[in-house]
Amino acid sequence: MSKLALFGGKPVITKEHPHFVWPPVTNQDFQAVFKQLESGELSVYGRSGIVKEFEDQFSGYHKMKYAIATNAGTTALHSAFFACKLGLGDEVLSPTYTFLATVTPILHVNAIPVLVDADPETGNIDIEDMERKLTNRTKAIVVTHMWGHPCEMDEIVAFAKEHGLYLIEDCSHAHGATYKGQLVGTFGDVSCFSLQANKIVSAGEGGILLSNSKEIYERATLLGHYRDRSEQCVETPFYRQFVKTGYGLKYRMHVLAAALAQVSLYKLDNNISTRLKNLNYLSQLLDRILGITPPITKDYVTRGAFYGYKPFYNKEVFDGLSVLTYVKALQAEGVEVKKPGSKPLHLLPLFQTLDDGMYKNGWPRRNPVRSETRPYRKGDLPNAESYYQKTLSLPTFTEPDDNDIIVQYAEAFQKVYHYRYELLDYEKKEKNAI
Repeated sequence: MSKLALFGGKPVITKEHPHFVWPPVTNQDFQAVFKQLESGELSVYGRSGIVKEFEDQFSGYHKMKYAIATNAGTTALHSAFFACKLGLGDEVLSPTYTFLATVTPILHVNAIPVLVDADPETGNIDIEDMERKLTNRTKAIVVTHMWGHPCEMDEIVAFAKEHGLYLIEDCSHAHGATYKGQLVGTFGDVSCFSLQANKIVSAGEGGILLSNSKEIYERATLLGHYRDRSEQCVETPFYRQFVKTGYGLKYRMHVLAAALAQVSLYKLDNNISTRLKNLNYLSQLLDRILGITPPITKDYVTRGAFYGYKPFYNKEVFDGLSVLTYVKALQAEGVEVKKPGSKPLHLLPLFQTLDDGMYKNGWPRRNPVRSETRPYRKGDLPNAESYYQKTLSLPTFTEPDDNDIIVQYAEAFQKVYHYRYELLDYEKKEKNAI
């Protein structure tokens, strides 16, 4: 075995970067966009045209009554929190280990996100900690199916029903994933999906909201739509008086984004199948190599989109070698590996200060309903911190011909493990040189 590329040896990976490009832009995408351009319809006020087609297809795939396409997953989530009538002083049990957009829209309905620790195996919201955080001010739960692994929905649904809480699902990582045979996005009162470019169903930028509740659908419609769309979709007498103006925001999806999303949705099942085959193969290979553990997938779920392949680095096997040196050695071998970009939210400045400059009276947690004024600190949610610290990020291989590069990735991991003691010596010298 040649010496590590970090020390001048030949890299294992022979393929040029990048090893994963998403979304793949095909002739179908060009044709769909050109067709929409040729139609002359570049904006829709009502529930019509290609936006309606996409909404019907997406809601039909999930067997849900209502769908609203939006210009982002974030605006879909804002619409969901608003539609659930959350307001001043209401608390929402929220995962700390998630992308920021799962939680930050809660601030904009003047509610209070109460951050909950993570399950140490999946990174999803921890049910025991969720139960500990329940108060008489709790009005809702939002969950994220992190990296495509569904949350423990039996317990979460039961908990929400027992305490009369709204349940919002953020499915942005988990298009097509199932929990005990049921698609995610169909368990809660409302669910939201990002359709941003990196997602397996991609509009470039976009989102979509699903619900079986007429009132949630109408309120979400009024928040981000007005005139034609609201006039078509809002029927309840109380809400119908506001259809001309809606509630003043514009969240509707662009028709070209809908065209791209429609093509992407058509390919969803096939892309899931190929991605799962590739990533399961990668997991089989990594499972034989010390120092790296494949992501855990419970036997009663499917990851569907499998957004982000996140194996665990076992520091103890490398006698304490830092994850940064480990990643550096892998990168030198040509592996596209990095730390995940999203830290647990409680470690970020927005959640560690009460004076954030957002609104005149400070963060919503500074309202008179909430007696607690202590912001979050490092160490408050230890499972999420530990999960993040040991997690790596690899490409989400989705092409049918990715087998060769997957084998090379496994060889690179094996090579780095083989030279672990040399890496320890290297790291010591680097520290002494500082």
